[in-house]
Amino acid sequence: MRELVVRAPASTANLGPGFDCAAAALDLWNELHVEPGDGEVTVEGEGAGELPRDADHLALRAFAQVAPPTGYRFRFVNRIPLERGLGASAATIAVGLVAASLLANNELSDDELLQLGLPLEGHPDNLAAALRGGVCLIWRNGAGPHTARIATDLPLAPVVVVPDTRVNTLESRDRLPRELPYEEATAAAAQAALLGAAIASGDANLLADAFHDRLHEPYRLPDAPVLAELRDDPVPGQQGVTLSGSGPTVVVWADKSNAQSVAHELEQRFPDARVLPLAIADEGAH
Repeated sequence: MRELVVRAPASTANLGPGFDCAAAALDLWNELHVEPGDGEVTVEGEGAGELPRDADHLALRAFAQVAPPTGYRFRFVNRIPLERGLGASAATIAVGLVAASLLANNELSDDELLQLGLPLEGHPDNLAAALRGGVCLIWRNGAGPHTARIATDLPLAPVVVVPDTRVNTLESRDRLPRELPYEEATAAAAQAALLGAAIASGDANLLADAFHDRLHEPYRLPDAPVLAELRDDPVPGQQGVTLSGSGPTVVVWADKSNAQSVAHELEQRFPDARVLPLAIADEGAH
């Protein structure tokens, strides 16, 4: 066989009020290069000095869900920052699943790949976006989870601000209350419905109005100082701001014609952070 290269995109989950049920793929890619070999694992880029270089690597564990990983050499080229809320683990699982499916000549659907990957990835929203690309919704009815790609793009452009710190998802979730007052729950439901309507209609004004979460972001502000600052003091051209997953990365949403100037403003405001003007990735893992 010749070298096989599989790519999977980063993702931003929740999109504000779509807590645990909405995600968008981002045009920032991890790659897995597979060729015949003795099982050697090399990692370049993000996580090069800390990720496993053996069968414990998350992508190899995903690969093993479909086919034995023996007889191959694996080289990872990582561009998605680790533990920053950009779906690095979901992309890693996606490249492993898709590579194994291709090498085993086993044409698995996205839903089948999702089910295989879920035991390794606790966030079906990120995994769905990494596998399918575009904007995905995730819900649970009966046996669930079920997913659907509902849009290829969004009417606002994401400008990602990646702080140098990391956030542990489990610790972040511990900040969330176990109960909400009825009026807060209804307000959160209304915002989630507005988010779905904005995505489906492609309406930038509705989308900007939808980016006001009541369910999880207010409780995560202690771990997300960039989000807190941009809520209180937006940069010029900012149409909305959301926490990416559990953070600390935030996504500033801008008019597409204005995204570069918004990115420049963010670079001036946060010189110690990485500022990445991105696009919604139309493709998933491939």
